[in-house]
Amino acid sequence: MGKTIAQQWLDEGREDGLRKGKAEGKAEGRADLLLRQIRRRFGTVSLQIEAKVRAADVDTLDRWGDLILTAATLDELFA
Repeated sequence: MGKTIAQQWLDEGREDGLRKGKAEGKAEGRADLLLRQIRRRFGTVSLQIEAKVRAADVDTLDRWGDLILTAATLDELFA
């Protein structure tokens, strides 16, 4: 016997929640790593920079993660 429509919706909602949770976890981990790298390379991180990093999506964090290797300044990193 198949699932009811309500059960299907519940399952879809649960799966969607898991996907979103994984994406948020990835972004949070990347943000933590990037902030650690910024501190190591440039020193203290302002609240504005931390907020900017934490608000970024995964693609942006990946781009900044690549740029941290060559950026000479924070302005260059975030340009």
